[in-house]
Amino acid sequence: MKLPYCSRANRRIRGPLAVAAVLLAAAPAAWGQGWWNSSWPYRRAVTLADYKPTRLGGSDVAVVTMPTGGKHRRDGSDVRVATASRTEVASRVLMVGPGDQVRVAFAPRGSGRRYYVYFGHAKPPGQPKPLEIRRGVLLETWQYPGGGIKTLQQVRAVFARAKRLIGRDFRDRMFLGHNPFGPQSSIASRFTAYLNCEISGQYTFACSSQDASFLLVDDNVVVSNGGHHSPQRDIRMKGATALKKGLHKLTFYHVNTTGHPIAVAAWQPPGAKRVWPIARERFAPVFVAQVGPMEQYGRSMGIDFLPRHGGETFLRNRYYQRWTFEAMPVGRLGRSANLAWDFGDGQTAAAPKVEHVYLLPGERTVTLTATVGGRTVSRSHKIFVSRPWDLVATNRLDGVSQQAQIVQGYDFAALSAEANAHAILLLERAKSVHAMTKAGLALVARKAAPAPLVALVVPLFAEQLPPRQRVEAFLKAEKTVTNAAVAASMAQQAARACLHGLGDADAAGKLFARVIRQYGATTSHQAIRQAKIGLGDVGRLRGKLKEARKAYRAAGLGAKVNPARLEIIKGDYARHVEDYLVKGDFSSAIQYVERWESDIPLDKLEGYWSLLVVRLNLKRKKHADAAREALTLVNVNPASNYAPRLLLLAAEACRKTGKAAESRSALRRIIEKYPESPLVAAARAALNR
Repeated sequence: MKLPYCSRANRRIRGPLAVAAVLLAAAPAAWGQGWWNSSWPYRRAVTLADYKPTRLGGSDVAVVTMPTGGKHRRDGSDVRVATASRTEVASRVLMVGPGDQVRVAFAPRGSGRRYYVYFGHAKPPGQPKPLEIRRGVLLETWQYPGGGIKTLQQVRAVFARAKRLIGRDFRDRMFLGHNPFGPQSSIASRFTAYLNCEISGQYTFACSSQDASFLLVDDNVVVSNGGHHSPQRDIRMKGATALKKGLHKLTFYHVNTTGHPIAVAAWQPPGAKRVWPIARERFAPVFVAQVGPMEQYGRSMGIDFLPRHGGETFLRNRYYQRWTFEAMPVGRLGRSANLAWDFGDGQTAAAPKVEHVYLLPGERTVTLTATVGGRTVSRSHKIFVSRPWDLVATNRLDGVSQQAQIVQGYDFAALSAEANAHAILLLERAKSVHAMTKAGLALVARKAAPAPLVALVVPLFAEQLPPRQRVEAFLKAEKTVTNAAVAASMAQQAARACLHGLGDADAAGKLFARVIRQYGATTSHQAIRQAKIGLGDVGRLRGKLKEARKAYRAAGLGAKVNPARLEIIKGDYARHVEDYLVKGDFSSAIQYVERWESDIPLDKLEGYWSLLVVRLNLKRKKHADAAREALTLVNVNPASNYAPRLLLLAAEACRKTGKAAESRSALRRIIEKYPESPLVAAARAALNR
């Protein structure tokens, strides 16, 4: 395949969980046949399927990026390339890492298509003259070490001081819209490109950049664009030079100190009407090699795989990465081999082709083990899980459901606690309720978990559990954290689930009291105030007005409530709820009801808040909830001005749920307890129907 840059394969792999299908294809013999030098114990076959000599002068260039299973030297000094006929060719290691990855450029020889990359020599001799690269567009990027960037001399000094190489690879053109090698933005980048001029003549070159850039043609400065500045939106930074037909070296320096790295080199060849970015076809091509399985000298069979990034999805300001893996047989490995994958994050699989979602970034060791006839072989590769920085500008994302389908089959207890929590977030967004609750129960069963994530995810899955399990989940979550605020929040939510889910006021009261007693002195978290409100709710449910009022007063007003404007705030809440009831916007009405009861809990004893809650539940056809709230208020505060109206609504709600006796009882209470109410007539009429 002829490309002027190295592209990343994003082919999605699917397949049944059958084990043997991929092992049918024969692999090259791996026990020494055709080996260039046995001092190099490992090799990979690479193929240049579409290579055709360019005859542009100097060596053509091919490039391959491959994993080595960690068998290469850290500096890459042991990497060599040879033809299938065991003749070494000139090569140059461009980059080692991240993970076990090595990127190497080499010079194809004649019209050969098959080559071998050798590595693993413990003490490699010095390499013959390395490959001189006179093809393509080679980008090298370092961490900016500081220093002036106004002049070319200063910029060259920056590159001389730069120590940390971020990335080195071939690109399709001289353009940056972001850092293709990582998240860093304070960088120093150098393009070295070979331009194939089709005709001789006067060529105009221009460049635009964020901060400094300099363009050299055949090592002569043509455009100077130094200093700190924003990207130019015109072509005023340009220069001209006469060039002969053939290859010419372009060197484009760019230093970016702040903001997104932006740089572009453009040209106007003879006869062109305007300046354009230099197209990829104008550069001498670089050929991309296809990678075969990893072989070991003296081993008659083995197993290998090529890790490939498959896609990513975005959720809650975090990216989750999908990788694909496919088993590759080596030598005499039979078709009946059993395969076992270990993805380095506690998860395993057994199919020849698999997809895996990594929920956290970082280095992972992936191991594939094959067992056949009592013999076991394995191969491990380290991968670095991160965003595919080269592709971030394409904005192509997996669907959340696509990745959730993979994650829902995980052994959640084998994940790290942090990854376990992120699995819950992913599954919750995909509405995979069963898998989400399974992941949640695995999280709260741990001895320890990150407090911020516990606070975030436990309410999400606990909401889907039956009341008793919900209480247990919150109490278990309380024990997984040492953070007092989060622990108090978990215990407080357990108490609420106990009160409103199980209807167990006694147990809820004890839990609320424990939250205040155990955590009240160590945290001022909102959970403490909510526990005090919870004690008021317990007293309210028991019909104990003084107990409820005392607890609500202890909780006080919400932090944002100005006591001087209390009546105005009450009226504002009431008007909003009434308006949303008229409009049928029940979701917004619920939000205001909840804010009202949290900010001014004493209003839950007065009556009007309860009246609006009952009306809201009736409109939502939640008749049992409506009846319950109406009777609760009347029981705790029978002197409320709203008691007769609430009893009338309770009677209506009970009638609609088929509870005729309870309905008639509510109507009789109006007549007997509130004889002065104008609603007595309506109550009598309802009783006589």
